[in-house]
Amino acid sequence: MIDRDRERLLAGEVGRIPRRPEIVESWRRSRLSGVDPDQLELPQAQPEESRFSRTATPVLEAAADTLVGADTSLMLTGPTGTVLWRWTDTDGLRRRLDRRSVVVGTQWAEEHVGTNGIGTALETARPVVVTGADHYSGALHGFSCAAAPVRHPMTRRVLGALNMTCRAEDANPLVRPTLLKLVREIEAELYGTSSARERELFRHYLSARRRSSAAAVVVLDGDILIANRAGARLELDHRAWWARAEDELAGATEVTVPAGPHGPEVRCRTVTSAGRTVGLIVTVPEAGERPGLPANLPAAPASGDGLADTVRRRLGAEPLLVHGEPGTGKTTLLGGLGLAVHDAALVPTTGLPAWLDGVRAALRGGVALTRLHTLDEAACAALGALLDDVGRPARIAGTWSGDPAAATPAQQALLDRFGLDAVVVPPLRSRADEIPALLDGLLDGLTVDRRAPRPRLTPAATELLRRHPWPGNLRQLAGVARWLARQDRAVVDADDLPARLRADAPRTRLTPMEAAEADAIREALRDCGGNKVAAAAQLQIARSSLYRKLREFGI
Repeated sequence: MIDRDRERLLAGEVGRIPRRPEIVESWRRSRLSGVDPDQLELPQAQPEESRFSRTATPVLEAAADTLVGADTSLMLTGPTGTVLWRWTDTDGLRRRLDRRSVVVGTQWAEEHVGTNGIGTALETARPVVVTGADHYSGALHGFSCAAAPVRHPMTRRVLGALNMTCRAEDANPLVRPTLLKLVREIEAELYGTSSARERELFRHYLSARRRSSAAAVVVLDGDILIANRAGARLELDHRAWWARAEDELAGATEVTVPAGPHGPEVRCRTVTSAGRTVGLIVTVPEAGERPGLPANLPAAPASGDGLADTVRRRLGAEPLLVHGEPGTGKTTLLGGLGLAVHDAALVPTTGLPAWLDGVRAALRGGVALTRLHTLDEAACAALGALLDDVGRPARIAGTWSGDPAAATPAQQALLDRFGLDAVVVPPLRSRADEIPALLDGLLDGLTVDRRAPRPRLTPAATELLRRHPWPGNLRQLAGVARWLARQDRAVVDADDLPARLRADAPRTRLTPMEAAEADAIREALRDCGGNKVAAAAQLQIARSSLYRKLREFGI
């Protein structure tokens, strides 16, 4: 890069760099990855033969004949940027490429080399042209590269990249359309070489997805798995399910079975051809149809494994109460332990007798009675009588949002049926170090192919998320995950995060004492309906002190 632009990048003045946004974003990623622009160091890898390379190479060899005289080079890489195949038109260009180690077996991922055609196309999963000083490494300024990802024609997973390289002075605007035409030809050949069985499964997948776009859909056989985003979250072992289809489901065209000891029920339908089972379609009803799995909860653990182990150990001897702030993942925690979830907030809709019948029927396998704080006096008395009639040890748990000390007399009489040793699910703000892992888990659930490029948070952005107070807990974090999944940029810095997140976060991470103060202030504000004067009086501090702490704590 030229010195002026390098100085602007190092000074953090990326907005003043006069280059295309995708190049500037790539430079930022390169700098954050620690790439040295003055030294080109390429990792080596042994290229492996694959169906992708075997299919693509003949297409490219045929295309090379039409490029003779263009003084250009074609390269095919795998998904990590390892060069699998290279063709070069002239000896002069070949020598220049060899001097820069642009040879079979070198890896051109952006995290190693910085901005370049291959690595940037794979990082963004989009076509890109990188010419001359657009390259992050000065050693590559003499080249112009156009590259595009090659996707599986059915699953759309990125299999690798195709790259065309020439001298920077020979850059031609027609390179990009030529490159994209070759990519389409490779993808068409991949589809053509797919077996009739693969194409039949893909046709059934599209049909199932159209019938219920919000449902989880997985189509599989012993070697192939095609899934939409919701289906990918099921994390099915497709080979085990295929064996199950061949054994347990033999002779049945459609059955409903559990996905596992604690999983939801799923619908399985076999795909047959000439009287023989050739595939299996697995669907899970839409979130609103799932028994006992509220649609508004993120599929992320409530806390670490230690909390789940604590609840598991205490279940059975007597009903167990689990409480904490709204959105901390109490229901998700209990549902993950195999308890059938019965939401007390649905009593006005389903009717109390029908709701109690459902609870009674679920007692044998274990039940989670969620949102007990929504029950009125009559419902509390009826549920208490039902619990009194349980004459044997049962796995029963209840959830309460907020402080149980705020219960009405009728609610307190119900809570008396639960053991005194309640489990508290801590709020997300007190588990700041878990936020990156929780966010990764949520993004996994929103991404069909976990190997596909996804936005990467810089250390500054991660630290800002750790400082955020998270009043909505996991539900709010799930919203951030959905926002990240929609981003086109590959790296998200603190300044890129939504303004609300940046405004609400305190300038520094709170000490345990400050966090306790912040919690007390939030509780006082809730008690006083947001009235700061009344909250200051309740806390017995001056209004000026309250306003100062509100600013400091980001409340």
